[in-house]
Amino acid sequence: MPQTEIKPILAKAGIKFEDSLKNAGVKGAIAVLVDGREFDLSDVPEKDALVEAILLESARGTKILRHSAAHLLAQAVTEIFPDARPNAGPPTDDGFYYDIDMKAINQEEMESVEKRMREIVSRNLKIQKEVLSKPDLLKKFSHNPYKIDKINENVPDGGASSVYVQGGFVDFCKGPHVPSTGYIKAVKLLSVASTHYKADETRPMLVRIYGTAFPDDKALKEYLRNREEAVKRDHRKIAQEMDLLVFNSERAPGFPLYTPNGLVLKEELTGFMRKLNRKHGWQEVATPHIYRDTIWKQSGHYAKYKSDMFLFTLEDGDSYGVKPMNCPGHITIFEREPKSYRELPVKYCEAGTVYRYEKSGEVGGLTRPRMFTIDDGHAFLRLDQIVQEVRDIMYMIKETFSSILGEAQLTYDLSVIDRDNPGNYLVTYKCASCGTQIETRRVSVSDELTCPNCSSTDLKPDFSTWDQATDQLRDALDSEGLKYTENPGEAAFYGPKIDVHVKDALGRMWQLSTVQVDFFMPTNFGLYYINSESKHDRIIMIHRAVFGSYERFMAILIEHFAGKFPTWLAPLQTYIVPVSEKFNDYAQKIHAKLIDEGIRAQIDLGSETMNKKIKTIRKMRPSYILVVGEKEQNDGTVSVRNRSDRQSVMPADEFLRKLKDEIKSYRLDQSI
Repeated sequence: MPQTEIKPILAKAGIKFEDSLKNAGVKGAIAVLVDGREFDLSDVPEKDALVEAILLESARGTKILRHSAAHLLAQAVTEIFPDARPNAGPPTDDGFYYDIDMKAINQEEMESVEKRMREIVSRNLKIQKEVLSKPDLLKKFSHNPYKIDKINENVPDGGASSVYVQGGFVDFCKGPHVPSTGYIKAVKLLSVASTHYKADETRPMLVRIYGTAFPDDKALKEYLRNREEAVKRDHRKIAQEMDLLVFNSERAPGFPLYTPNGLVLKEELTGFMRKLNRKHGWQEVATPHIYRDTIWKQSGHYAKYKSDMFLFTLEDGDSYGVKPMNCPGHITIFEREPKSYRELPVKYCEAGTVYRYEKSGEVGGLTRPRMFTIDDGHAFLRLDQIVQEVRDIMYMIKETFSSILGEAQLTYDLSVIDRDNPGNYLVTYKCASCGTQIETRRVSVSDELTCPNCSSTDLKPDFSTWDQATDQLRDALDSEGLKYTENPGEAAFYGPKIDVHVKDALGRMWQLSTVQVDFFMPTNFGLYYINSESKHDRIIMIHRAVFGSYERFMAILIEHFAGKFPTWLAPLQTYIVPVSEKFNDYAQKIHAKLIDEGIRAQIDLGSETMNKKIKTIRKMRPSYILVVGEKEQNDGTVSVRNRSDRQSVMPADEFLRKLKDEIKSYRLDQSI
């Protein structure tokens, strides 16, 4: 039964969740959801709670299954290689991985690990949660420096956290997990790679083993079939065939160079977004690629992104940074003059190219380049305007993907604050002694805040601004009738956010669009507006991207369409082939007319045979091939072949009219 069909039940305090579900007749649960937070079935609520069952087949259930599969992988590795020291193993959108300090392994050893995983599944080991004090945690993992690091980073002195035990294997983890290893039946290891601890090239090299898991074998087999198809559709392979991009690792490692064909694709997407922005009241701006480093220190990017930025100092001693983000530039434009409450929201947008120093081993095609362009937008608004603005952005997102991908399947995640760990976020604290309010973010769990006015340490977090912003995001999603998953603890440190995932032709989900509420940067830059009482009031920023990065979206489109783009996007819309040299003049006449009308057309006047010309051009995926010979010349027609090799003959003017209509309407299928 789908999770949405199981009604929430009341779980009584002091009784295990699994017993409450059993008493209510709920079957098939692997975990539960309480106020947006996931718990193990074995957990016991301290007070009565309304809970939802999480089924294995649900999105949450599959993610939990994959997390458990990562533990299964680490257990198998440590049983075969006792000296291996596991670091971390998170679930991913389509599987899981585990980073382990061990010797490199080959394909035969990978197969041995997978065989051991299946054997552990057959043991059906119970997966048990235990809560240990920090000293006991440090003692338990004293042999593993990676776990020691994580304990010190995440567990405050005097605190405690959980471990999960399955047989002789123990892992430091928050969970939750499936009840036993017997649930992880449809599992497959996929590949092995190497990575540095914490992505720091000065730290130890680790082995990263990738795998995937599904609720059943049927879903796993379908995924593996799609994975094989994805290899055929790899955007790097198709981009080379269609002459879209150049990657030169010697001269510009990680920086894509656009050929004329590739730039057509990017510019068409840019034009689409430009029209959409105008329609929705976004004003286009342009900002520099380089700023003095002072702006990055003020924005907070220097502290957060310094290791990922391209920084340099000139002979005069001034230091600069190539931009990793567009927002400080938009802020600089906004703050040029005070704004009244009546003038808000102010919305700036830009196809802004940014630069980030991705490690050489992490750079990959268009999905992970060092230079990429964001369809960036920043709205400056009042707190009470969030709902309407987010609703409008949600409409933009739906309009975009329905136009470009057709009946695109979208899923929505609402990432909210973890109220139990306010130190991870920019939060307002109120001094219990003198009432002073400060807005800050704790540096670590051991960082103690003090009141700047009376030096008291009795500061209580005030979540009211966060709650108001989060409620408005919920209201925006609810008012649009959008179903969403709420993820506590996944908010950005500066505010809650909505992420939108899009399914491609191979069934893969891609996180593309994002809508982020930001309290932090307006505070850093002292942004304000003049309210109805002529006083300064707080500006809220919304960061918004619909495509995300153009490069990543282009990679997705290339693989989604296998290079056979809708005609409006196709770099080559028509390819004209005369039957013989006798008809070159007529072919050139047709070509000239198409070019005059803005059609991307190419003509082949070479000496090869017509069939060879057509065979050669197939790799370029033209929308239409026009063949002209004696009959076409005499009748003023063209013989048209579409991508399905359907042929038709029509007057040249009629073909042009239909082609222009197809392009103008952003039609996904071919009309001719």
